[in-house]
Amino acid sequence: MKKKLSFPEDGLVELFRSWSGKGELYAGLAAVLSEDDFEWTEKDVERRAHLILFEQCRPLIEQLPTNVQDWLKVLPVVSQAEMVRSRSPRGAIDWPATRRQGWPPTEFLGRARRRGVDDELLSALRWTVERLIAVYLHAKEMRPTIGKKVQEQLSVLDDLAAKPELQAVEAEPPDLLMVEGIRRAGPLWRVVGDLSDLLRQEETSDLARLAAELLTPDDEIRWRLFHLCVLGTMLGVLREQKCRPVSRRPLAGRSRGPAFRVDVPGAAPWDLWFEAAEIWDFTKNTEPYVEATGGLVRRGYVRGADLFLIDPANKRAVVIECKYTDKGEYLRSGYDQALAYLVEARTLLVDEGEAFVVAPIEAVPKVGVGRTMAGPLTYCAPEHLKGELTRVFSGWLAS
Repeated sequence: MKKKLSFPEDGLVELFRSWSGKGELYAGLAAVLSEDDFEWTEKDVERRAHLILFEQCRPLIEQLPTNVQDWLKVLPVVSQAEMVRSRSPRGAIDWPATRRQGWPPTEFLGRARRRGVDDELLSALRWTVERLIAVYLHAKEMRPTIGKKVQEQLSVLDDLAAKPELQAVEAEPPDLLMVEGIRRAGPLWRVVGDLSDLLRQEETSDLARLAAELLTPDDEIRWRLFHLCVLGTMLGVLREQKCRPVSRRPLAGRSRGPAFRVDVPGAAPWDLWFEAAEIWDFTKNTEPYVEATGGLVRRGYVRGADLFLIDPANKRAVVIECKYTDKGEYLRSGYDQALAYLVEARTLLVDEGEAFVVAPIEAVPKVGVGRTMAGPLTYCAPEHLKGELTRVFSGWLAS
């Protein structure tokens, strides 16, 4: 199996600093437009994540009972001692306590044990069962046969979720301490605990961990994470330069307006675009491509740079095209795209600029710079991009 191309996670960590949960992560991934202009939704990303999550859960599901009675036999029971009163001696009498009530006794005090359910364990079980079924149904939308080998276990779980024993408690996601307690409750509960732990991945506030464990195995998501990594790298450099990126809208593939306003010390703010095709309408300009293809029957979609940072006051820009590949033909297309975006920007939007094609370190172990009439065009990896952007922004801030 071919080794997957890498990308540094520090770019993602930088981006996730201002994100609060998985919703923003899924929306950000959906915002990255593919070459064929198929636009994902947040739900599309979530389905793919659940496909991977269910595959991780399946070996554990195979160990679950195929009969609901086997579940009912192991439902957690607790035994509690309580004081009881009776008019005749029965069971375990507490004679000292009885004597203190007066003698001869008119009633007898004793202790009895009452059996009941462990609400915490049942609550965790209900959450685990319902969450697993929801993940399965979501994954099934993408791959209808995904649960075929564990259909018996899933059907039994569906029946179990409807039982009064589970319906009597609220479904609560277990914390890590509770997961350990579940595992200690018995052999079957060890499996439940492991399932709970896997299903908790999505509920974590550690988005970098969520991306690494649940999203990077999917090639259709991995390249989108690469784009977000490059965005995070740029945001990190801007912060190091004492600039302040301020989010203006959620990331989206064809939203109108810049994704970030960049507050610059002692100067007018810059605009940072993510998927910048709409920059032409926003600035009330007509893209040269649209004019050139006006006579075509089918001219295709208007495209834009993956990242476009513009200093409107001084008319200068940085254009970035991301290529998560090591294939020469795709890397070449990155040159064509980045150069076209830079030339068009120089024609109508800015007086100076630089373009970058960013690809994995395996594809670009060294930085390469080409000089064009529109401005420099650089091939680099995310590991190099930080230094390159530091050079550019330092020059802008010093001028």
